[in-house]
Amino acid sequence: MYCFRTIDEPSGLTFTTTERPGGIRVVTLVGDIDAATVETFDEALATGERLVVDLTRVAFLSCAGVRSLLDANGRARLAVVLGGHAVTRSLEATGADVLLEIHPSVGAALANLAPVPEPGREA
Repeated sequence: MYCFRTIDEPSGLTFTTTERPGGIRVVTLVGDIDAATVETFDEALATGERLVVDLTRVAFLSCAGVRSLLDANGRARLAVVLGGHAVTRSLEATGADVLLEIHPSVGAALANLAPVPEPGREA
């Protein structure tokens, strides 16, 4: 059995967003991020000043997707959660892994982005 993907096929990428306390937005993506789906990825990253980008269910990340991550990182505070080897390899091959904040879990990313309370004030 052969499976073919055509340009006319609906996007192979879906995302959900969750607003967390402290103005942190968690974006969870499922599917492949490539030339055919990068517009959906850009839409997912379009708003928010502090974003957790959960890529644990992404099977493929193209250079177009890496560029989108770097663009979003330039305008927002980004914490990226990795899961699969293919996504990790894409970031390493492009050098983006040293430019982005990479975390092993959504919890770790949230902890990193959480606002630090001012001395004398409760969180």
